[in-house]
Amino acid sequence: MNITINRNSETPIYLQIAGTIKNMIEKNELVKGYKMPGERQLASELGVHRNTVVKAYGELVSEGLLTASRQAPKGYFVQSAVNSWNFNNRFFPLEKMIRYHYNEREKRFQEIFNDSVDKGYISFGGIVMDKKVNPAGDMGSIVKHMLQFDEDGEIMSFYHDDSERLKKNICHILAAENMYVNAKNVQIVAETNQALYYLMTLYLSEGDSVIVEEPIVPDNASIFRNGGLNMVTVPMEADGMDMDKLEMQIKKHKPKFIYTMPNFHNPTGAVMSLLKRERLLEIAQRYGVPIIEEDSQRDFRYTQERLPSLYSLDQYKSVVYVDSFTLTFPYGVKVGYVVGPYDLVDMLGRLITMTETFVSNMGAYMISEYIERGFFAEHTKRLAAYYSQKLDLLCSQLDQIEQKGITYQKPQGGILLWCTLDENINERKLFLAAKEKGVLMMPGFLFYPYGYQGRGHIRLCFSNVSDQEIVDGVRLLGEAIDQVKTKENCDE
Repeated sequence: MNITINRNSETPIYLQIAGTIKNMIEKNELVKGYKMPGERQLASELGVHRNTVVKAYGELVSEGLLTASRQAPKGYFVQSAVNSWNFNNRFFPLEKMIRYHYNEREKRFQEIFNDSVDKGYISFGGIVMDKKVNPAGDMGSIVKHMLQFDEDGEIMSFYHDDSERLKKNICHILAAENMYVNAKNVQIVAETNQALYYLMTLYLSEGDSVIVEEPIVPDNASIFRNGGLNMVTVPMEADGMDMDKLEMQIKKHKPKFIYTMPNFHNPTGAVMSLLKRERLLEIAQRYGVPIIEEDSQRDFRYTQERLPSLYSLDQYKSVVYVDSFTLTFPYGVKVGYVVGPYDLVDMLGRLITMTETFVSNMGAYMISEYIERGFFAEHTKRLAAYYSQKLDLLCSQLDQIEQKGITYQKPQGGILLWCTLDENINERKLFLAAKEKGVLMMPGFLFYPYGYQGRGHIRLCFSNVSDQEIVDGVRLLGEAIDQVKTKENCDE
């Protein structure tokens, strides 16, 4: 069988084998009734231990993709990859929550983020915004105007609820993106993660399926997993998610939502093409599956190209749009928003009120003032110019160590660079070796909840590094690559 094994991958070999066979079944390269090679035969062909094949086949049996027969004819046989379902547009309320817990990927992801605040590292790890590009303008006058003082100059009170004003300003910002919405269709939240959590709480029950793009940020994966949901992944391509695989997964799992980041996807930086945006909407409508569109890196656009959002293209009211000011207005202000049908927005507001979740009224006031005084538009232009230069420098430095086994596709925006490693580089070992040298980055396996096939990756975030740190950091990364390279592969 045409199965390639990367022995330096963080994904166990049995999962690599199972994943490749799963893809072959889903692509109808292996059809229902096909008899798989025997355990020893496939183990010999791949140069692995028989128990590795036994575990791989066991994974596929548990997923219902293979069936094992102990009576004649004996062996493993392919089952159909697609179930028959009847689709409709109904949502189902959450009935049960489960206790939150971290897995290894989420723990490591959070640790790297926390370490990114430590000035002892050159950090390409967590997204921590550079204070040099904090919002400019007369912030002092905005803060002073927000506070109420007595005759002795003591603070009497803060300016209170300003959410309705902020909603109208959000509508003004979105109009520049050719998204025309009414304030009644906007709900203020603390951040995008909170919006995802509430959407899952309102509309999904334990055991329901949600489709996500893979690779996926561990923080978001934990929201779905800890809601007791079946997280179904669809691989990313250079121009967005694989639409053929998406449709196949919809048929198989009957999901309740599709979650996507069409602009500057985290972590790959990919931008979904217009053709794929239109096809995604057509597929979602045909099968009655609503879409959650996250657009949290929209303001970091480095080209003139401005593709329409899924929300603006949607004719069926099937898209929920989620964004945040956390990256563009990082004064400790956590303010995001959700745009969608009125009944959904109304229910979100009721849930927020019921749970007494804190949404920053001070933040809403400060952002509204900043927008209305004309500072916000200039600030986003400044952000794009600043980080575009950082991306150019990072890419130019990586080009100097390309021969060591690291490549990338330069994104059109965002503050992340997704790099691919040669097969003889183990990303976990590279992460540890680079950290020893004082350089932080995110190893790619953290973004694959079910493992992956092929070469490894690292994510480099350039949100809070100086030009000199970029030069020094990439040089040290190159040294770490030399340190961990293997000249030959050996079975695990």
